[in-house]
Amino acid sequence: MVAISSIAGGVYGWQDHAHYAAAKAGVPGLCRSLAVEFAPRGIRFETPLVKGISQAWKVAKAKELPLGRFGKAEEVARIAVLLASEPGGNLFVGQTLNPNSGDVMP
Repeated sequence: MVAISSIAGGVYGWQDHAHYAAAKAGVPGLCRSLAVEFAPRGIRFETPLVKGISQAWKVAKAKELPLGRFGKAEEVARIAVLLASEPGGNLFVGQTLNPNSGDVMP
């Protein structure tokens, strides 16, 4: 299972949006716990934390990113397909990925 969440809950804080960050932070934790429980049965759980998808109001912020742009929905979809695929995603178990155009490099 691939559960797409937000970087706001896994990496960044966001002023006046604690409720949003708390909800989004729960998604990777849930997936990690489910991954431990279900991996022996061949069921995997992964969480890409998306920074933002291209929207007109994000043009100025995008210029600050190392890649120079936000991701596109199609790019995030390809990540989800990889994570869910056999054999491509087989070694991903309970992972949290950060497809964020280089904004966060943990």
